[in-house]
Amino acid sequence: MNLQFDWPLALVLLTVVLLLAVWQFRSGAPRPTLRLSNLSGAEGIAASWRVRIRWLPVVLRLAAIALLIVAVARPQSGQAESVLPQEGIDIVLVLDTSTSMRQPVAGGESRLEIAQRVLRRFVAERETDRLGLVAFRSRSFVLSPLTVDYSAFQSLVDGADDLDLPNGTAIGLALTDAINLLRDSKAESRIVILLSDGENNRPEVEPTAAARIAQALGVRIYTIGVTDVASVEGSPAPFQLNETVLRTVAELTDGRYFRAAPEALGDVYDSIDSLERSRIGPERFASVDELAPYALGLALALIALEVVLSTFVLRRMP
Repeated sequence: MNLQFDWPLALVLLTVVLLLAVWQFRSGAPRPTLRLSNLSGAEGIAASWRVRIRWLPVVLRLAAIALLIVAVARPQSGQAESVLPQEGIDIVLVLDTSTSMRQPVAGGESRLEIAQRVLRRFVAERETDRLGLVAFRSRSFVLSPLTVDYSAFQSLVDGADDLDLPNGTAIGLALTDAINLLRDSKAESRIVILLSDGENNRPEVEPTAAARIAQALGVRIYTIGVTDVASVEGSPAPFQLNETVLRTVAELTDGRYFRAAPEALGDVYDSIDSLERSRIGPERFASVDELAPYALGLALALIALEVVLSTFVLRRMP
């Protein structure tokens, strides 16, 4: 069983109860209102049980107030086996397969091979997300609609560089195809992750125009600009990478732009995954039991007991 509170901020009020308790017991018992001329004859008489428990009504009152605060915070319990995972995210991966992506970098692998390796790991970590895949050069091609068949999707990622497409970089067309895949999605989070090392050189659809369509549909676009050097603030980008456009596309859709060397792509995809998980919230219970009525009932019982003790058992003379 796991305990949680629907309004945990209410528990801050418990500090008031603590302060009341300190004040009450530091102030001590009230002074007697009945004065006698001489108490020498009562020196050997032990205090009665009523005197010994005269502090009890105060404790009951403070405990009742604390329980009322806990009830306001709405404590809930849920069984561990009834935990639901975070809702799945609909993700379309957009992969640049142009000639420049096939050029080898450090280690002998090409940028595309590194990107494919990173994407394979990214796919292997999915559990409930639906994935789509778009590859592009001078034209765009939808390799996979949204699917949870991760094994088949892995094969499509591996074969992305086998497409017989003219060379070029049609970023705007690729984004349009990716957005179309998400148009009818009902997922709470819908995102496009675009990876490219070039500049859009196809005039049919400008990347910013595609971004405005995504913005209207509530689709976020994350863009990754691949360079051969790690990101350094203020350092110039390679001439073929239009970072301004990629950053604008991301910002228009409440996404984010990343500049990364090929070997850092894994960290970038992990960062995007973490950002989206944080947007849709943590795991939650399929069913919970409300504990507030129990706290409220116990508080009322303590108040009733305090009234009985103060009125009858521990009643003081006027």
